[in-house]
Amino acid sequence: MNVLVVVVDALRTDRVGAYDGRRVTPTIDELAAAGTVFERAYSTTNATDPALTSLQTGRFPRTHGVLNHGSHVTDEEKRAIEGVTSLPMVLEERGYDTAAFGRPLGRWHRRGFDRYPELSSAHWRLKSLEKSASSLLYGIHPAIGDTLSRTYNALTDRTGSDDEDSVVAEFTDFLDESERFYSLVHLMDTHTPYDVDDELVERYLDTDEYENRPLSALAEEFPTGSITANSLTPGGVVNQDNERWADHEAGVGTALARAQYDAAATEADRTIEGLLEALEDRDLLEETLVVVLADHGESLGEHEIYFEHHGLYEPTTRIPLVVRPPESDAGVERSSELVSITDIAPTILDALDIPDEQAFDADGQSLRPLLEGESDDWERRESLLLEEANTQRFRGVRTDRWKYLRAVEDDPTCRYCERPHGASEQLYDLEADPEETENLAEKRSDTLATLRDELDDLLARYDPQTGPSDDTDGDSVEYDDEEEVLDRLESLGYR
Repeated sequence: MNVLVVVVDALRTDRVGAYDGRRVTPTIDELAAAGTVFERAYSTTNATDPALTSLQTGRFPRTHGVLNHGSHVTDEEKRAIEGVTSLPMVLEERGYDTAAFGRPLGRWHRRGFDRYPELSSAHWRLKSLEKSASSLLYGIHPAIGDTLSRTYNALTDRTGSDDEDSVVAEFTDFLDESERFYSLVHLMDTHTPYDVDDELVERYLDTDEYENRPLSALAEEFPTGSITANSLTPGGVVNQDNERWADHEAGVGTALARAQYDAAATEADRTIEGLLEALEDRDLLEETLVVVLADHGESLGEHEIYFEHHGLYEPTTRIPLVVRPPESDAGVERSSELVSITDIAPTILDALDIPDEQAFDADGQSLRPLLEGESDDWERRESLLLEEANTQRFRGVRTDRWKYLRAVEDDPTCRYCERPHGASEQLYDLEADPEETENLAEKRSDTLATLRDELDDLLARYDPQTGPSDDTDGDSVEYDDEEEVLDRLESLGYR
């Protein structure tokens, strides 16, 4: 059996038709019809570095060691993850051809892959400088900043190894060279800044569906110079020809940005279509376990979080997860169990008949019983642990009905928005209030106390077990590609 895992960065469940969402992902929907849709799947966090590490290790950020993202990842975190075995390392050791395509995160994510995409440091450093200059000039005069952004994008290839043709072509070449494989494809289409087909945007632009607000006016609601304010200027969320939309009834506003997000979801879906066609053309689809998911979701205005993934709210932690077994007629259509991104690695090992206890110690559990309709063999979860550290420091617990969030520090201010998204303690009844608009922490003291204890129990259960080994204690950890990766992340708006 082969394995293909496709991660669509920042893809929301309500953009996937199989979740009764907008009909912008026909390929994923078709895949879902032949596999299993997990209706309540969650990431462990809201940032890519720790989430992808959870995917590849089957562990929560607390136990694999990486809580932060990008330049905020500490040497202690790097030393911790260097002591944790990952799924590609296990499969490479057992003779699988391992390859990653699309967005390269490099550093420890590279471990175990025979083939891994490269980055051009000069390209992304230049892009980062252009973003900073565009934002600065936009503050002086919008037309100047807009012109610089448009000129740069016209003269350079933004997407590099992320574009659809490149990813599908490289994956196809890999298939022709492989016998049995594990492949991870990481697509960035639905992550800002959006770079999408204008015709798709026109198709999805519906100013009646959402309140439309100019991005420039929205930016003024955040402190000047804040990361969020800068992201709402040209070259941030909307990385296209703003003059193209200036005279449109929607203008350069939230409706346009949401339409671009929808278009980006469709473009990612088209890449997935190309990957599946490559498998089918080689008679490999029926021999391949296909998993499509997101690393985290995205906020499109909920809790006044715009086109970012801050907070542990449903839009940012709930993820689409579709699993298609090799035998397309096998399995159940839908599962409503609480499942986690930590379950993916154990599921793959189980499907390949590799006992996970012989490979690595995972916090998650195999989804195979649910895929095969044997729910009696599944250890049902009462709750899931959530944790974030990149923009603010919160922990949370999600049960069948409730969401409880607690700030680790007294100040819940978001580092990007420079203002809090909610109180230090938050309690939501997801049955009555799925959009998490009413904090019941002061009204439901009994439930609050119960979930405080549940969170403490989860933190104790997943107490960090990994750390620096004796011979690396106190030493810095350096990766050959770290400079290039951090340049790339900065170009995407991470600070």
